[in-house]
Amino acid sequence: GPQRRSVVAAGAAAANFPVSLLVGARFALEPGRGRSTVPVRSALVGAVVGVLGVLAAFTFSAGVSDAASHPARFGQTWQLTTFFGYNGHDFGPASRVLRAVAADRDVTGVDDARIGGAQSGQVSIESFTYAPVGGKRPAVVLTAGRMPASPDEIVLAPTTAQEMHAKTGSVVRLTGGTPISKAVRVTGIGFVPAGPHNGYADGAWLTPAGYDRIFDGARYGFKFHAATVSLRAGVDVLAAARRLDAVAAAIPGGKAFTFTPPDTIPEVQVIQDLELLPVALSAFLALLAISAVGYALSIAVRRRSHELAVLRALGITRQQARLVVTTQASLLALIGLIFGMPLGIALGRAIWRTVAGFTPLAYHPPVALLALLLIAPAALLAANALAAWPQRRAARLHAGQILRSE
Repeated sequence: GPQRRSVVAAGAAAANFPVSLLVGARFALEPGRGRSTVPVRSALVGAVVGVLGVLAAFTFSAGVSDAASHPARFGQTWQLTTFFGYNGHDFGPASRVLRAVAADRDVTGVDDARIGGAQSGQVSIESFTYAPVGGKRPAVVLTAGRMPASPDEIVLAPTTAQEMHAKTGSVVRLTGGTPISKAVRVTGIGFVPAGPHNGYADGAWLTPAGYDRIFDGARYGFKFHAATVSLRAGVDVLAAARRLDAVAAAIPGGKAFTFTPPDTIPEVQVIQDLELLPVALSAFLALLAISAVGYALSIAVRRRSHELAVLRALGITRQQARLVVTTQASLLALIGLIFGMPLGIALGRAIWRTVAGFTPLAYHPPVALLALLLIAPAALLAANALAAWPQRRAARLHAGQILRSE
């Protein structure tokens, strides 16, 4: 009753808290009883879920944008490729061309890749040699472990490792040149170049000696012979390709080789198609949050009009009555931000990690920087926009009329 409200006001004044702030905080946090009950819990949950959903969606979207603009997330760390030959026969002087290419100032990595098809049970394994040229080591994207360093070691691509039920440290047996299988230890999981018979997530890396060990006795020294070329950041890829073509053409027989950018990764479009789903879901959650908070603000003024009338009778001004609703709205938004932001980032990253593992691609924690900068002012602005009508109603309450009627 009025006595209790007076005690609240006196206590707030003694603690140097404005009465409007204290009452607004209580409106936001206390559901009340009987006729003055306000759906506080649903408003708080709505605020948290709204912030959580929006930030999770933008975090996921940041992961999609990052993967779409960075081919290295799919293991593609090179900008040019060339094809030398197949079935053990090169079309020209591959070794001389590669040495000349490796000497180019803009080339940072060259891999001389012999490719052969190994077998492990029912699983076919397109195997690539990791053989840097001229001391320029191309980067390989690993999701676990390290590259092979000895003839009895191997790196498996993610899908191949899954099919073989293998992981780092596993020992697997492969057949290549003869029906006799060879044991190799898995030192890592990583992506490989896409080829005629494999995708970037299917296959394996071997050392040159490891390749010779597996395919010893094969009819051909290789099924395919190719190379990948990594360029210095910022280099014009097409201009570099024309220059390397000229380098190859200057070597007798080297005109047979041309350097071209690798094909576009089809999985990029797949993950881009997933981008709209969380955005649509976040819009729905934001709408629910707006509805929950707006309803709580509106009904609080109506159901607690007696309390506001008592405060008006005790001397608070219309502006202070408005401040009660402003405090309620701002506190709901702040609680939504405090809990929703970390949960939203964690959820967005968890969903993106799941998509990265399913695709597969190398996971990098996405950061939605613009969303992080804007979410707090946007939430506070939205909450106070919702409070505009309840503020007017609180300011126009007729204290005498309400108290007489009750």
